[in-house]
Order: sequence, then structure tokens, then C-alpha cells
Amino acid sequence: MIEETDISDEKLLNAYKNLIIERFMDKKMLNASRQGFLPFYIPLMGHEAMHIGLGLALRKQDFIYPYYRDFGVLLQMGIPIDTIMSQVFATANDNELGRDMPDHFSLKKYNIGAVITTVAGHLMSAAGIAYARKYRKIEGSVITTFGDGATSTPDFPVAMNFAGVYNLPMVFFCENNGFAISIPTYPSESGQKSAYEETKGMIYRKAEAYGFNGIRIDGTNFIEVYKNTRKALEDSKNTPILIEAMSYRMGPHSTADDPNKYRKNEVTEGSEKDPVTVSQRILKEMNILDDDKIREINDEVDDFTSKLINKYEKEAKPDKSTILDNLYEEEPWYISEERGDLQ
Repeated sequence: MIEETDISDEKLLNAYKNLIIERFMDKKMLNASRQGFLPFYIPLMGHEAMHIGLGLALRKQDFIYPYYRDFGVLLQMGIPIDTIMSQVFATANDNELGRDMPDHFSLKKYNIGAVITTVAGHLMSAAGIAYARKYRKIEGSVITTFGDGATSTPDFPVAMNFAGVYNLPMVFFCENNGFAISIPTYPSESGQKSAYEETKGMIYRKAEAYGFNGIRIDGTNFIEVYKNTRKALEDSKNTPILIEAMSYRMGPHSTADDPNKYRKNEVTEGSEKDPVTVSQRILKEMNILDDDKIREINDEVDDFTSKLINKYEKEAKPDKSTILDNLYEEEPWYISEERGDLQ
């Protein structure tokens, strides 16, 4: 079935290119980590369509509070690639002066909240932003992303309840990739009845407990993600909403994880459920893409991403003196004294 969308063919093709850039960048940044250029990295494979669709759906007036696996959202939003890569590689041009882990962005001027590592730790902050924007009558909504594991934390129900009670202009976007590190979202076939049996695959229904609606969407189809997320952002003016986007994490949780210890990949690169394969099939049906164009884009992106990685592996790191920057509005004497000790 051919997808119906209000996005132009040109924008759809550009979105597909960004999706491919994310896939190629992911592989190369993982390699860079293995080679010692990155101390830590959080792979993205399987999330690309969710990221690109969400980035397409965002409006200028919206605020996003992402989690640590949303590289592609920033890419699709049009955040300068130098800003993104400087943070990932902690270069001298990094907005955060190299003080945080890769993929932990903090870009207030782009309406992007600071990424934190603690699972679900940002959800109440996102709710606070939504409350403040509603109180100040600021146009737009707040959308916050998180993994399925976040829905088992105390922060999730607190944020959901707060949003429901105060009827906040807010979208909760769950990127359900099937695993919270090494723990599957739902128990596997153990031969025993599970407490999850009745609600298996229904994270989106948790919204009902807080007085608003939830929906489940195909997280491998970036056009479906775009359409449903844009509608949710528009509708959230009147009520919060929870989106559960279904996909599969094809790589490890992070470079500190070995997925071979706890699973066999159910979705592999190039298979029918790979977001890249799904995107190619959809755009071919829409006569926007063909095999020759796919090869052309792959070659172009491979060259572009290789040069980008090589560049940032060699970029200078922040000067040691910056370790004491941005600590106080007015620098006290003892910080100035410590600066002298750094010389």
C-alpha cells in the first residue's frame, strides 16, 4: 500500500538520506569507540526510522527532551553537524566543553533539553518544562523520548501523573526496542504464566491510568512515525498523549554490553524489519527511490561519513583551563587561584 503524506518527495528523499547517514555514522562511531577514539558509545541501529520521523514531526515552537539514543532526531532537525560531532568527540568546539559522554547533548537554544544518563531521570524535567510553558502561555508542546525500560522506573508514573493532573501540552514517546539493556520488554517463553500476560505489548495502555490516551505505532516506518507524532503534537494542546513506537535494537545497548550473552538477533541488518529496508520499500512504492538511487546515496554517504569521522578523530580537545569555566556567574577568588595551579 502506498503511503499518503503531506511531505514533498524532495523532503522524503532528504529524510531517507538522513536515515542512511545515521546508519553509516552509527557503524563508524562504534568502530571509532573500539579503536579508542570514543571512551563510550550508545549504538543506534534499529532506531533510525523513529528518529527521522520524530525529527520531521517537530515544529519550531516545540521543545524536545531526548534521551541518550536520539542522534538522528537532531540530524533531521537540522542541528549543525559540527555541533553534533563536536559533542560526540568532545572537541574544543563542544558546547559542553567535553564534560559529558557521547550522545549527551545540551542545546537549549535549539529547544533541546539536556540529556542525562539516569534512566527516565529526565521525564519529570520534561513535565516541568511543559508546566512552565503552559503557565506562561508559550505556544507549542513538549515531547520527551525514552526506552521501554524507563516505563518500569518510579519517574515514569510520576511524570505521567503530573502531566495528566495538570493536562500538560506533552507527548511521551517510548522508543520500544525490545530490551532494557539485557532484559526483554516482556518475559520470553519460559513455560510459566507471567504477570505481564494480560498486558503483553501494551505499554501505550499505561496512559489510561493517568486520564489520557496512548497509541502504538510502527517504529520502523518513518512516515507513520511522522504522521502520528505530528498529530500528537497538535492534539497535545488539549491533552497529553503516550506514543509507543515499536522497533528492535539490532546492536548492543552500549559499548559496555555484549548482546550475544543474552539473545539471538531476531532482526538483522537488511532483513524485512530493518528500518532501512522498510524505508526503501515504501519509497520505491512511491516512485521516489530505485536501486540505482539507493547505491548512489550509499556511496555518497559512505564517503561523507568516513571523512567526517576522520576529521573529528583528529580534532583538538578542550584546553585544560576550561575545566574551571562555567562554574559560577562571578568567579570566586579560590577558582581564580586554582586556575593558576593549572598553568
